[in-house]
Order: sequence, then structure tokens, then C-alpha cells
Amino acid sequence: MVASTSTEPRSTKSTKVRAILAAGLVLGVGAAFTLAAWTDNEWVFGQSDNGGGPGTKTYHMQQNTWTGAGGTASWSDQDTPPGGALTFSVDADDLVPGSTVYAPMQLRAAAGSEALVASLTEAVQSTPTDPVTNSSVLYSALRYEAKQGVDKASCNAAGFGGAGTNIVPVGSPLATISGTGITLPAGDTVNDGAAADICFALTLPSSAVSSLQGLKTVPLWKFTSSVGS
Repeated sequence: MVASTSTEPRSTKSTKVRAILAAGLVLGVGAAFTLAAWTDNEWVFGQSDNGGGPGTKTYHMQQNTWTGAGGTASWSDQDTPPGGALTFSVDADDLVPGSTVYAPMQLRAAAGSEALVASLTEAVQSTPTDPVTNSSVLYSALRYEAKQGVDKASCNAAGFGGAGTNIVPVGSPLATISGTGITLPAGDTVNDGAAADICFALTLPSSAVSSLQGLKTVPLWKFTSSVGS
């Protein structure tokens, strides 16, 4: 057995070992606390209470076709066919070659809506067709013109020619649509926007054949306003 060469007393060595171990424990505890950082969190949210968004605005169009025997304005939403009934001038169902009849209507942005731009996006014959009461032959023979800026009082033979601007040019087939925009100003939360006047002029051409006698047809037109993609 080799004798120890250390000159330190055993008790001193034990004290050092305990001190080193103790120091190691202290360092270990100290390292653990260093990893546990203090934190302070801040959350935010997308507000909508005061209009800060995200949110959406309202876009709402209405129509008036002056329906009823008294011709009183009657605003409504008619988003499915056949929609509101245009009231053509007297003898609309007694057309003869060369005659024209007129029908006024209006569009507007409803109260609470943003301003809109509408256009005539669809023009079709209603279904089902029928050889007499909804004749495709008569539908193809008829021609029309549509103007904006022609009010109800001027939507007639006397006032139509010198008023308004064309949406659909004179002599167009009934299936003609239009990309011309119709501006519908915004109102406010209580009042509707100012109405845009539109007048239809429907003509049986002078060249109409006699076989068209006694027939009726039901044309449909759709106005669309849209926002977004």
C-alpha cells in the first residue's frame, strides 16, 4: 500500500470537497434561474366597434316599376325573375307595324347603402315559351331602346326623343344587353339615394309580317350592381 504524499490534513481535504460540491450545487441552481426569463405579454385585436375593421359596407339596390292602376311608386327588391312588371303605355298589347310603347322605371341605392353603379346585364325571353301567349317569333321581331335620365313624365312619344342618354341604342333586338353604367348615388342611414330614371321604348318594326298578329311575348331584363371580384 502506497502511503499518501499529501501534507494536508484529511479534515482539510474533506472540507474542500464539500466546498466544491456546495459551489457546484450553487452554480447549478444559479443556471436554472437564469433560463427562466421574466416575461411580459401584449395582445392586440382587430377592432370593429368604431369602424376600425375588419368589416364590410352595405351595397343594396332597389327598383320601382310604377306598378298599379294609380301609377304610384312602389320600391322593392326583385332579385329573381320575373321581377317587377314594367307598365307600358296604353295599347301595348295592340301593337301594329311602326308603333312604339314606353315604360318608365327607376333604380336607387337603398338607405344605408354605399353608392352603386348598375348596368343592364341580361335580356332574355321568359320561360316557358308558348306559340301565342309567349311567342318566340314575336320576341325576335320586336326592337327596343332604353335611356337613362328620362323621368316618368317624359317617358312617352313626346318626351323620349329629346331627353336622356342611351343605355341601349334604338332598333336593338330584345336580347341586347349594355355595359353602360348607371350611377346610383348613396343616401344616408335614413334616406335612400337619389333615384335614377330609366325609360324603355318598345317598337314593332314597320316591316313586321302579318303572321305576328294576335301574339304576345314576355321579355325579361336584369340590372346588376356588383362590387369586389
